[in-house]
Amino acid sequence: MKFLSFSWRKLVLLFFFVSAILFLKPTLALGQGSIYIGPPTGTFTVGSTFTVSVYLNTGGQFINAIEANLSFPPDKLQVVSPTAGKSFIQVWVNQPTYSNAEGTLKFQGAIPTPGINTQAGVISTITFRVKSTGVASLRVLDTSRVLLNDGRGTDVLGQTANGIYTLILPPPAGPIIASPTHPDQEKWYAAKNAVFRWEATPDTQGFSYVLNDFPVDDPDDISEGSRGIARYENLSDGIHYFHIKSLRAGSWGGVTHYGVKVDATPPAAFNIEISPSDYTSNRRPIISFETTDQVSSV
Repeated sequence: MKFLSFSWRKLVLLFFFVSAILFLKPTLALGQGSIYIGPPTGTFTVGSTFTVSVYLNTGGQFINAIEANLSFPPDKLQVVSPTAGKSFIQVWVNQPTYSNAEGTLKFQGAIPTPGINTQAGVISTITFRVKSTGVASLRVLDTSRVLLNDGRGTDVLGQTANGIYTLILPPPAGPIIASPTHPDQEKWYAAKNAVFRWEATPDTQGFSYVLNDFPVDDPDDISEGSRGIARYENLSDGIHYFHIKSLRAGSWGGVTHYGVKVDATPPAAFNIEISPSDYTSNRRPIISFETTDQVSSV
């Protein structure tokens, strides 16, 4: 009988959640609840994993259903696993779902009456793997909802706070690289020819290196010689990565990775607007324009 009672309660909760979302007309949001990401910032290396949590602040009210929808850049992050183990959600309408192809996460669940009143309730914890360098934003979407335990399905979600993470290459484990053509790994350059330099010490027997589109890679164990310079010409637009390791005492050492950003394509054509007009006696006219750049995403 205890098992049947729990199942009946679960069915009632599921019916309430679906009804609140699909059939009931929500009243005006009180704007006191919030969904936020923690930690909100961080710096992580390509190939590593890091964990974030999705939190709920009910704003001092009791809620009994939530829907949290999130997005992330699938070219930079990959979900390893979302877990419901530490969540305050007691009844999942659907188990946490995600798409690494589309960069989406979805959580839907309910809490038995009287619901929950919390300032930092964990909806779910997510583990990401870093795929490439750049800045990744984990966003709480506008379709998210926090439903008040008032019998009317009042949405009290008023604020959301995203997570913004800096993704970098691992620290040098091999030769220290410098590039006179692309000295700053964070900047975009129009130069299509790249030069890399590194120090060749007397005890170095050789170097193995490769340039490709993988943020982290291991060159083969075939020496390219003992010179401390490499040149590449006519690189395509995009981000390229130089990987190098050295041979000493018959053993290959660690690998250093260096990124170069090439953008030789001009931004989209744009018009220039002059205010108040093209012909004016105003000594301080306002000149404005806007454009986009497909390669650098500016």
